Amino acid sequence: MKLLKIPFFLLGIVLFLSSCRTEEIQIIDPPIENALVANTTVATLMKNTVAKDGSHDNIIDKASCLSVKLPVTVTVNSKEVTVNDENGYEEIENIFDLFDDDVDSIVISYPIEVILSDYTVKTVNSDEELAVLSQNCKGENEEDDDIECLDFNYPLTASVFNANYEVVLTITVNNDEEMHELIEDLEDYTAVTIDFPFKVILNGDTYIYINNMQELEEAIEAAKNTCDEDDDNDYNDDDCDDCTTNQLIDIFAQCEEWRIDKLEIGGQEFEDYYVGTTVYFRSNNTVKIIKNGDIFEGSWETSGEGNEIKVTINIPNFEKFNKTWYLHEISDYEGEVKVDLRLGDDRLRFESFCNNATTTGDDLSEVLTATNSEWYIEKYLDNTIDETTNFEGYTFLFQTSGIVKAISSTTTDAGMWKSLTSSSKFYLEFTSNEVLQELNDDQWEVISISASQVKLQALSNSGTETDTLIFVKK
Repeated sequence: MKLLKIPFFLLGIVLFLSSCRTEEIQIIDPPIENALVANTTVATLMKNTVAKDGSHDNIIDKASCLSVKLPVTVTVNSKEVTVNDENGYEEIENIFDLFDDDVDSIVISYPIEVILSDYTVKTVNSDEELAVLSQNCKGENEEDDDIECLDFNYPLTASVFNANYEVVLTITVNNDEEMHELIEDLEDYTAVTIDFPFKVILNGDTYIYINNMQELEEAIEAAKNTCDEDDDNDYNDDDCDDCTTNQLIDIFAQCEEWRIDKLEIGGQEFEDYYVGTTVYFRSNNTVKIIKNGDIFEGSWETSGEGNEIKVTINIPNFEKFNKTWYLHEISDYEGEVKVDLRLGDDRLRFESFCNNATTTGDDLSEVLTATNSEWYIEKYLDNTIDETTNFEGYTFLFQTSGIVKAISSTTTDAGMWKSLTSSSKFYLEFTSNEVLQELNDDQWEVISISASQVKLQALSNSGTETDTLIFVKK
């Protein structure tokens, strides 16, 4: 919206020519205390409130003072993603969250357009140009001028006055950008007022009425530090704003078998101790754990709502689990379901592949987990070096729970596997056997699948070498 600006010498001519029709000119004595004046505290607070928030896409640009204009195409850990809306940010985070021990990367396909905090649009052609625009942004979670804890409830009406306090323009303000422009133009007008009362929104869900400028200033000042402005560089701060206990109960009911994907206590990681362990959360608030063939029984319960949902676990012999945790996130990405619990810096995350059962035909997961399927490595090439003999004598059993067992004449090693059918990716992870850990190094691409053979390849050494892994059914 471009505001009409009338020079005062033209206003004089208009007033002179219309002196015989003074009854048509609206003469108002505006309440001076409610005038919106440039560079005052309330004007500055309003400007900071309606500034363009650039934090929602920090997972792409890592800059809270600008946002990337959609759609935009990015490559995330070698997967191309076109972001059309906020669901695209969540998809990027889901790809980042697939593994905790990999190096996440995002490559932007230029040119792009970015929107600055004052709604200026700039074309950006490279990472270097983006860095220049971002250099004045505050760092991750650093306090900035942008106020996100209060919003105006539009539309609002503003009146512009001339030197004689006659209304020369009435403006309908429909959004933050139009309000920002009005505040930017205040110095061009003798006086501007906003029609009171009007509503503002606190923290996205509470409405209050504002009756004058003093109340508006006090409301913004009181609200500006009352919420998490989510200025970190993930998406949505992993908030569980919309989580419910029923959602958690349902996800545990739908996914029967769970494994321990993450366990971090006091800065130490313990998930490797639970490789091959299966957890069952039952609807009667009991929980069963099977570890190395032994069965342990305990209880679990949940209460609360949103970010205050508590999950209490009590299982004898599993003291590290036995806390009242807070539900941090429930995610479901390409058949991989995760329930993430936090207590301070401690973390407990369960993972299930319960949705893999929906795949059909010669899909990799169905082939590998077919009844009585035993697999061996027919070929393993580390670029051009044949290292197949390192895996002689191993039989691999892939389970629908995401556990893979590598059985030799002397040992049985349990690891983890998963197949992402939408991106033709296959992942293996062993932790207790150095020979088998050679298979962990790459994100395997599925080259071919049959009922008796699976061929995988992966780029290594920064993409200059190709590794090959072929499983054959016994």
